[in-house]
Amino acid sequence: MAAENVKIFFIAIDPERHRDQLILPRNFTALYPDLLGSCVILRDLGGRLWHIEVIRSEERIILTTGWSDFFSHHSLTFGYMVIFEYRGASTFLTSILDHSACEIHMGDPGGSSSTSQPLPSFQITMSATRFCHRCIFVPGTFASTNLPRFVNDVQIHDAAGRVWQIGVDRRDNGVVRRFTRGWAAFYTTKNIRPGDTCVFSLINGDVPAFNVYKVAVGGGEQTMLNEA
Repeated sequence: MAAENVKIFFIAIDPERHRDQLILPRNFTALYPDLLGSCVILRDLGGRLWHIEVIRSEERIILTTGWSDFFSHHSLTFGYMVIFEYRGASTFLTSILDHSACEIHMGDPGGSSSTSQPLPSFQITMSATRFCHRCIFVPGTFASTNLPRFVNDVQIHDAAGRVWQIGVDRRDNGVVRRFTRGWAAFYTTKNIRPGDTCVFSLINGDVPAFNVYKVAVGGGEQTMLNEA
């Protein structure tokens, strides 16, 4: 799929709001108001297709009948992240991240198993002496292994579905060296501070895109950065 045609949004799951229906992000539906018909198809990573009824209300697009089955089958719970990648013809490829930012793969349609595979990621502790409010250095091993060479930009997606375009500085061999243009705005908006530790989890390599999680003081729990 061509980079300019990729349409992705993310939903951070809250069972009280999302168990029975799902309102698609306004910034996605505003850009593509005529993209979807009266039914959408969700394809999970196990290959199963889920037909979900769509209703429109006050310029919002809502997934209704069939969504609760998808929700229950994938055992969605608070803090899980569902990624929707539009593939045309009212069809989305979906993937699910658990609390540890691992991608969950369900078994066959009647299956009883699931596995988690860690997504490529790197961790940065923000330091005022290294000007982390202006740019951050990407570990060379991570960049050379996981990111395409001579790329100009990467994306960061927050829990509200907003996409941040971040420019990069490259080494002579094309390997990404730093996140630069746009990083300062993200840093400020998300109230990141010196001393904070953030995990950058790569969710798409062809068009490099990251989720960013802040690690709780003392380590362990990670929280995806939302709109401040």
